[in-house]
Order: sequence, then C-alpha cells, then structure tokens
Amino acid sequence: MNQFQHLSKSFLLLAVTATSAMAADNVASSWTGFRNGGTSRLSGSLPLQWSPDDGISWQTETDGYGQSAPVIADGKVFVASVIGEQKEQCAVTAFDLKDGQRLWQHRFETARQAPSSYMMARSAPTPVVDSDAVYVFFESGDLVAVSPDGQQLWHRDLNADYGPFQNNHGLGSSPAQTADMIVLNMEHKGPSFLLAVDKRTGKTRWKTDRPSGSSWTTPIVAGPDSHQQVVVSSGGDVSGYDLENGKQLWSVEGLEGNSVPSPCAVGEYVFIGARIPEFGSASDAAKSNLCIRITGESAQPYELCWRATKAVSDYASPVVDGEQVYFLNKVGVLYCVDAMSGETIYQQRLRAECWATPIVTQDGIYFFAKDGTVKVVQRGREFGVVATNQLWDQKDPPEPETYREASRSHGHGSHGAEGGSGHGGPPGGDGSKPSGEGESARPASGGRASGMIAAMMKGDANGDGILQADEISADFRPMLRRVDTNGDGSLDQKELAAMAKSFAERRKNSQASSRDPIVYGVAAVPGIVVVRTGTRLYCIADESSALATEDSP
Repeated sequence: MNQFQHLSKSFLLLAVTATSAMAADNVASSWTGFRNGGTSRLSGSLPLQWSPDDGISWQTETDGYGQSAPVIADGKVFVASVIGEQKEQCAVTAFDLKDGQRLWQHRFETARQAPSSYMMARSAPTPVVDSDAVYVFFESGDLVAVSPDGQQLWHRDLNADYGPFQNNHGLGSSPAQTADMIVLNMEHKGPSFLLAVDKRTGKTRWKTDRPSGSSWTTPIVAGPDSHQQVVVSSGGDVSGYDLENGKQLWSVEGLEGNSVPSPCAVGEYVFIGARIPEFGSASDAAKSNLCIRITGESAQPYELCWRATKAVSDYASPVVDGEQVYFLNKVGVLYCVDAMSGETIYQQRLRAECWATPIVTQDGIYFFAKDGTVKVVQRGREFGVVATNQLWDQKDPPEPETYREASRSHGHGSHGAEGGSGHGGPPGGDGSKPSGEGESARPASGGRASGMIAAMMKGDANGDGILQADEISADFRPMLRRVDTNGDGSLDQKELAAMAKSFAERRKNSQASSRDPIVYGVAAVPGIVVVRTGTRLYCIADESSALATEDSP
C-alpha cells in the first residue's frame, strides 16, 4: 500500500469517527491543553452568532497578564498569569465555567523576576490539566502542579535544576502530556533539552539534549497507538522521541521557519507548519509545511508524504478537517490543502490576523483574530465565510483595568501587550531599530537598536567587522544565504546594515500592534468557547450548552 492509500484510508476513518462523535449528544467534556493536545478539534458545535451586546454569556478581568490559552475540565476554566511590573508572582486561577465566578487562585513568588513588558513573554505557556491536577510551566522556570481545589501538590524551579534560560524574549513552549507525565521542550540559547516529568511526584523521568536556539513550539504526543512518540518541530528539523526513555528515533532536517507554529497530529500523520523566516521567501517556507507519517518501524520510522507548494503558516498552527488541512499566514491568507496529496485546493484572503490556532467544529472552522473578530469558515473544499462576530466594539476596545506594564520598559506606556502567541507563540516585535543609515551596523551605545546585529557581532572573533560563516551562531546561520547579497559566504558591514534596517522596518509598529486587548488563546467544549486576551476572559455559549441546561428552571 503506497503512502497516498495509507492517507486515504486514515482520513476516511477520521471522517467517519468525527461524524459519529459530532452526531452524539453533547456531554460534559474538556479541553486539556494547548490546542487540546494538538488537534484543535471539537466534537460538537459552537455558537454561530454573537456581538459585544448579545450572546456573550460572561466576561471577567483576570489578575496580571497571560499570553497562554485557557484549559477546561470538570466545569472549571483554568488560566495562568504573571503579576507585578517585574512579574514578581505567578498565579493559577480557576473560574466557574457556568458564570465566570472565581473559585480559587494559587499565587507564589516567582523564581526569576523580569520586566512585564511587550518585549518579554508573560505567562505564555498554556497549562495542561487532568482529573488530578492542573500542571503549569512559567517562563521564570517555575513548574507547579495544583489540585482541582487549588492546593499545591509540588513545585520545581527548572532554572535552579538545569541552569538559567537564555532567551531574548522568554520562553513560550507549552507542556504536552500523557496519562502519567508531562513533557517540556526547553529550547533556548543555552544548553537545551526535552524533559519528561512524573505527574504524581514532579520528579524527572528522563531528559534528552536538544539543539540550542530560540523556539516557541509545543511538543505533541503522536503516532500509532502501539508506537506513540513525542514529536518536536523546531529549529530546522522535526524529530520523534521514545516516550519511555526520550531516545531520538528519527529526524527530518532542512526545514526553515518551524520554530513558532506547532505540529498537528491525526493518528500516525503529523502536519508541520512553518512561517516565512527572517529575510526568507514564501516559496522556500512552503517546502517546510509538510506531512509526515510515523510508521513505528525501526527500519523506516517515518515517511515524508508531501511538501506544500504555496501554503505557509505563522503564529497559528495548522488544523485538519477530514481530507483538508488549513494553514493561515501572517497577513490572513488562508490555504486549504489536500491532506492526502499536499495540493492546494484554494487560497483565499480571510482578512484575519490570528495568533490563536483555529478550532474545527461540526458547523465550521473558527478563526479567532487578534483584534477580537471571529470568522467561521465553512468546512469542505469550497471557501465560504459562514459568520463574522465581534468580542468587543472595534471603535472602543476595553483597556486593562488593573494590569500595569513595567515602568522601565522604554516608555511604552502604562498598559499593553507583547506581540506573542497565547498557544506558545513568540513575543513579537523586537523593537530594534538600525543604529544609523550609514555604513556601520554596530549598535549605538546604550541603545536597544540593532540588538540582533549586536548579538551576531559577538561572534566576530578577529574583530574585522565581517562575519564569516563559522563566526555566525547556529541561531543566525540560516539567514546567511538570504542576506549575503554578494554571495561571498560572509556578511560585511554593508550587508549587516541592510539587514538591520530591514529587520527594524518590519517591526516599527510592533509596540502599537501589541496593545491589549489581543486574543491569545481559546478553549472549547460542546456549545461553549472561552477566549482569552492578555487580561480578560470571554465566554460564549449556545442555548443547547451545559450552561443553558444548568440555568434552565
């Protein structure tokens, strides 16, 4: 049986299973982690119409700030936040799904303080939850398990255990989970690793070295039932790891731009999203948006099924619906791709910039734009917008009531958000500006301009102002061929200056575009969706949902 027959059989089974599940009565359900474990799929319906004045069941301000998504279990909504101008405290809060009332909050002092500003991650990792606890990782290195009634079960400081995390914008990768452990991709500029932690005790089960770099993708658990693995897409490769011991089983290399969107799994098939990398092209990036089949066989552990020709992702990760897979790029262009062949079915401008990953439901695919606009696209091979809704008045968006950004954050104002993805995406605009329009790319003294160039120039071993290939760190090396305009295999001052100017130009509006309210993440159960901005939760429920049933006389 060839790979396309494998795919056809798999997706036929998926379609039958999904249809049966969606036809069932709505029952109590949960959304247990970032993208609900990697599928971002709901077996049921969500409301199709609402507005700021009609259809929003409840909304509530949250303490502090959070770029992570909510999770739902046992009628509760759990969120993680950081509190204080220097992120002095971490918080895990539970709200009643029915009415938004706060049930409890667990606060503790952070292991590592850092400014709470749009330049840095602020509680970007999304928690995971099961019947025993909610497990939360913070960019400070704090890892905590909290019981369903708000009692701390255990706590670890991963900074203390494994050394300080070195990242310009903080960490944003969310944990994945199995029945008995959580898995974290601790990828940064220092010694990086994949870590499995026992849910019951908080102790390390295994630890596997990973390449160093900057990454905000979340691992997933995927593969055939008998050969499930941890899959990580990041830093130019996709790799599978043994769940029992962390041993690397396979790797697909040569990717670009795959350090932001996370993989989507359907059975043994894994769909990889990648964005256009710095100074890269859309055609090159499309080749890194692909489909892999995990075979579970030692001789040939994976099959590369196809590479996209046009489709690219950005902050939002790809989602699969039946025999279609959907990719959304940075400017809101939606690509519908045949899941069996990789061929583009349609390419349409959705006009929705999304940092949250869409949700596939019975009635359509929900796209949650960062500005509070929610568009529902019809399922199938023809494009159509079923509904367009708003969470708030676009002319009068709500401002944070209590959150205050760090006063030392370069005069960015008293409130705001950073350009990041609430499902583990990176903090956004660097804010860097070129130090000057002239020949030198070296940063101005004391300024934050050309921060990226300054980091690169640390590798200039002989101090001649020219970076040879072996003087460029692994983090920046993929950029070489894209910015080496004279093709000599090095970067001179003119090329570095052009690089800095281009980099700053694309980020000149990053501060303005990173003000809360911004939709960072979502969670859903049949009939109910909860949307999270940096400082607020919104709940939308239909009349057939558990909320309506419980409120009925």
